[in-house]
Amino acid sequence: MSTTFKAVVYAHHRKEDGTYNVKIRVTHNRKRKHLPTSIFVTKEDLTRGLKIKNAQVNDTLKRNIENYQKIVATLPIERANAMSVEQIVDYLQNYNKNNGIFELDFIAFGRQVVEETRAAGRAGTARSYETTLNSLVRYLKRDTLSIHEVTVKLLTDYCNWLIEQPARPNRVKGERAPSSYLGNIRILHNKAKAMYNDEDAGVIRIPLSPFKRFQVPRQPLTRKRSITIEQLQAIMRVPRRVGYQNCKKYPTSRQELARDMFLLSFGLIGMNSVDLYNCTIIEGDRITYQRTKTSSRRADHATISVKIEPCVMPLVEKYRDRTGKRVFDFYQRYTTASGFNGYINRGLKLVGKMEGVGVEDLEFYAARHTWATLARNKAKVDKATIHEALNHVDEQMRVTDIYIDRDYSQQDAANKRVLALVGFTAPQD
Repeated sequence: MSTTFKAVVYAHHRKEDGTYNVKIRVTHNRKRKHLPTSIFVTKEDLTRGLKIKNAQVNDTLKRNIENYQKIVATLPIERANAMSVEQIVDYLQNYNKNNGIFELDFIAFGRQVVEETRAAGRAGTARSYETTLNSLVRYLKRDTLSIHEVTVKLLTDYCNWLIEQPARPNRVKGERAPSSYLGNIRILHNKAKAMYNDEDAGVIRIPLSPFKRFQVPRQPLTRKRSITIEQLQAIMRVPRRVGYQNCKKYPTSRQELARDMFLLSFGLIGMNSVDLYNCTIIEGDRITYQRTKTSSRRADHATISVKIEPCVMPLVEKYRDRTGKRVFDFYQRYTTASGFNGYINRGLKLVGKMEGVGVEDLEFYAARHTWATLARNKAKVDKATIHEALNHVDEQMRVTDIYIDRDYSQQDAANKRVLALVGFTAPQD
């Protein structure tokens, strides 16, 4: 661990009465941040280079710095090394403020985890944590929460509040909020304990373990989102000229884009919108990508290759990125993958109301569910092949698959059967 302290005075901190507030400069892992002090000095206490020459002031500052050094020394080395300079400063300030009793703002800690998670490339997880924290702030009606306030009672009351809350304006109330939000709070609470506790060294700064007694609600069973062959065929017949045009450069109606993306996802074995947005590799009639949702949790980075069947190719060509930077041009149309997904799902609400479709609240993910359902129930594809085609890997296969070169021939054959089964045809506009 490399944490150093130095008393400093800065010229631009000179106050109207001519005094300067002394700061303690904290340097940790080559990053700097300043701690305020209650000490003010005058021009007479300083050298021309703004060095403190008042012996009494220096003695006081020396004692303060020694105290900070002792507090930091109580941290396990591994924990201290993993902390940012901001965390070190917060720890020192909270330690002193509470007379040696450790304090941590759970909301602020959670927001820092959000930023770290986003920086690690896990934008979806970061967004989930952030949504949870925003919900907790709405419940508390304040944006701070002591780690010691995270009790069974608070969790129970918050859970009941989530259940009783009506849907927010222009929002559909989700059934998964209690399970998802409380699960995220448990994850963040465990991260805080892992960061600040060291049971081996007998250092327990966060003694409460509310999740030993509070049971996080179970996730409700996933709603079946697959549609019938007839409904899928009706989507193929949906006309283009309804809805809004998203821009002059790409005059595609919301309905048209939603229709095309649903069919494109289905034709590419349930490819997610974020992967359509980000993928960069197309060679001949194959698209290769890493599934964003699971890439960080897999040794193979969830890599998959999908053959583009001739009946799907017109949709691929319709949205091809002519610059060659990515497979599709969606990144030129929409700033983020999230915005792209939102636009699709809003368009699918229009598509779902069309004659022959008749699907209330049609969602993009239904394309993936539909492919899997039809593959198993109608095309009689075996479960193992479906798992591979959807890029799912169970725990027994996870290690073994590292040593096996992937063969996509069975997956390709399965997709060909499914597309033939539904009479897949790209819309001819």
